[in-house]
Amino acid sequence: MENNLVVQSNDLVMATYIMTTKEKELLLACISQIDSRPDAPSISKQTKFTITTDDMKALFYKDTTAKNVYRDLEQASNRLFEKEVTIELPNDEKLRTRFVSGCHFSPNNGEVKLAFAEDILPYLTQIKANFTKYKLLEISELSSIHAIRLYELIVCWLGQYQYSKSYDLDDFKYIMGVADKYQKFSQLKKRVIETAVDEINENTNYKVTVEYIKKSRGKGFQGLTLKFHKKTLDKLTDADGALSKEKIQSIVDNVQFMNDYNDHPSLSYDGKMNTDTFKREMFNIIQREPESFKKSNKTLESYLPKVSQGK
Repeated sequence: MENNLVVQSNDLVMATYIMTTKEKELLLACISQIDSRPDAPSISKQTKFTITTDDMKALFYKDTTAKNVYRDLEQASNRLFEKEVTIELPNDEKLRTRFVSGCHFSPNNGEVKLAFAEDILPYLTQIKANFTKYKLLEISELSSIHAIRLYELIVCWLGQYQYSKSYDLDDFKYIMGVADKYQKFSQLKKRVIETAVDEINENTNYKVTVEYIKKSRGKGFQGLTLKFHKKTLDKLTDADGALSKEKIQSIVDNVQFMNDYNDHPSLSYDGKMNTDTFKREMFNIIQREPESFKKSNKTLESYLPKVSQGK
C-alpha cells in the first residue's frame, strides 16, 4: 500500500474541513486504493474499501500492538463518518457533503471497510485534469495534521506552476482548517506554521521557507508568504533558503543546456522548436520536476555560471 498513489481533484485539495491526523491517514489510505484514471472502472457509493490494522501499522506506526491500532482505526472511522467538507464551486456556489457514507467494522479480522459519499466520488474517480497526486508513503512520517495539509497544498500548487503563496493570516487559518483557533499569532506560528514547515522540511522531499508580513500600522503580523521547492534544487537557492529565480533563469538561458535538454519529454512541440517557448517552459519544468534532469554529467547546477576564484 505504501506505493499507492493518492489522487484528488484540486478542488478537493483546496476544500475546507477539520480533521485529526488519524482521520486523515485513514482517509488517504482509502483514497490510495482508487484507480482515478479516466478509463478506470467506475466506483459507486456501494463500493467498499478495506483498511487493515497491518496496513496502518506498516505505514503510520513504529511500535504498537494490533489491538491499539484497531482501536485507533475504529475511532478514526467513527469520527470520519461525521466529518463534513465544503468545496468551492464556480459562480460562488458551494457543495457541502461528507467524505464517507458508511463504515463496516470487523474487529475479529482487524479491518474496517469504508464507502465514500456519492457527492465526493467525482473528486476522486475518473479524473482527467487538474488533480494532485503523491505516493501514500510520502506523508507516512508526518505526525501533524497541519503538516499533511500543507504538504498536499504544496504538491497542488507546484502542479499549477506556483512556487510561492501569500496569505492574510485569516485566509491561511481558513485553508488550514483552524479558522476558529489560535487567536494569538504566537500560537498559530508555533502550533501550526512552524510545526508543519519543520515536519515537511525534515521528513519529505520538499523545502519550505516562510516570510511573515508585518502590519502596515502598529505591531504584529498580518500575513505570510510560503516559498517551496524540491530539495534536489537546494543548490539553486539564495542565502535565505528560498529558490533563486535568477539562478534558474541563468540555466535556461545557457545555450549548452538548451542543446542538452531540447529533447526533454515534458517539453511541448513549440518548446522544442522555439527558443523563447523553450525558456519559458523549462523554467517551470525545472521547479516542478528537477529529478528529471538526470543525464550523465549534466546536472542542473553544472549550467550555472562559474564563480571566479580570487587570489
